[in-house]
Amino acid sequence: MLIADNIHKVRAHIPAHVTLVCVSKFHPVEAIREAYEAGERHFGESRVQELKTKVSQLPTDICWHFIGHLQTNKVRDLLKCRPYLIESVDSLRLLEAINAEAAKMGIIQDILLEVHVAKEETKTGFSPEEILNLKSQIINHKYPNTRVLGLMTLATNTEDEVEIRRCFTEAASLLSSLHSPLSTFSAGMSDDYQIAIECGATSVRIGSAIFGERDYNKSQITNHKCQKIRAVFFDQDGILFDSMPNHAKAWEEVMNSFGLPLTAYEVYLNEGRTGRAVIEEAIEQVNPSTPVDIDAIYHAKSAAFRRLCHGELPPVISGVKEVLEYLHSCGIQCWVVTGSGERSLLDNLEKTFPGIFSGFVTAFDVTHGKPDPEPYLKAWERTGFDKSECAVVENAPLGVRAGKAAGLFTIAVNTGILPDSALAAEHADCIFPNMSELLAWLKAKN
Repeated sequence: MLIADNIHKVRAHIPAHVTLVCVSKFHPVEAIREAYEAGERHFGESRVQELKTKVSQLPTDICWHFIGHLQTNKVRDLLKCRPYLIESVDSLRLLEAINAEAAKMGIIQDILLEVHVAKEETKTGFSPEEILNLKSQIINHKYPNTRVLGLMTLATNTEDEVEIRRCFTEAASLLSSLHSPLSTFSAGMSDDYQIAIECGATSVRIGSAIFGERDYNKSQITNHKCQKIRAVFFDQDGILFDSMPNHAKAWEEVMNSFGLPLTAYEVYLNEGRTGRAVIEEAIEQVNPSTPVDIDAIYHAKSAAFRRLCHGELPPVISGVKEVLEYLHSCGIQCWVVTGSGERSLLDNLEKTFPGIFSGFVTAFDVTHGKPDPEPYLKAWERTGFDKSECAVVENAPLGVRAGKAAGLFTIAVNTGILPDSALAAEHADCIFPNMSELLAWLKAKN
């Protein structure tokens, strides 16, 4: 009854005209069912696959809100789930993709436009100016298979109530200035929903205050069979080198110059895949029959990456040298397993980490890159050890998925912009915020 009690406490602070969306992402079906039995009908999910699973197991009168970042190649699968509302439409390209897929299915999909007013570059969404520019297109039904009901926003991640209120007030004022039937304003989460309501929110998204906090830190270690470690497989970008910011900028710049869809945020979501796989998927989204020179795109991306690095290697991830040196001193093999084919990094691994690595598996060694388990399986086979004696260190969801699919103990160190929950969703065996905590865990284990 804990969830029901939490709902009662939250409801006491929410006016009758405000919709409560119970953010159930990463929580089990049983928890959602308890909230449902307490009378709730609106639930929020952020991953299409997780939503598909839950839809098949829960009552059909649930109103599902999709609140996570949505890739255009996942739109069709999401619409098949018949979501009540897609709240996180954060780009014109995504709006067009939803409209096109909805037209094919003969439906009209209700959506909210996500507006970016926070002081954080990692948050996605339309700028207020872009929302105003879309106003006439929405009123004139340029996207007839979508129905824009209003705006959604996230406040800056801060304890400063003045800044939080600024974010909500700015978004609410923007909604009012549109002078259209748009009336839904989704804003506010567990820590700030009361401020959001004061600023005019008509819908709030509350997770931890209802379902409790999910522990994504190092205490979340599963019962995965991992004995004394004899080999550790390290991803490269984001684990050895702090190279992902420049990779993301280079990919976005070059892909857009070739007329292919890819945002910097999506680069982080796709981190670990081979460059060819990333390009082929983008081509598939646009027009699979159009001939495109994949090699030319990848060469252009590599050139852009080197330009952004100003001819120098990206900095080494803080604390990773200490981790590698400790493992090496213990006689534990260290391997690099990467989907990268970036020669400027690969050629300097030995120079940067002299005498450390026992071997390498790169994009040039595999047929299928991450999230396929082939890269990690190939490294494991080369060690000759039992799987229970090997571990993976990753920072990306797809890399974690590859490690787990290979049957290996998989450690996540969150060095990027994605939330810990994205790594937990791929069933990382343990998650650390930095290399120092990983090192402490390794010393305790060995």
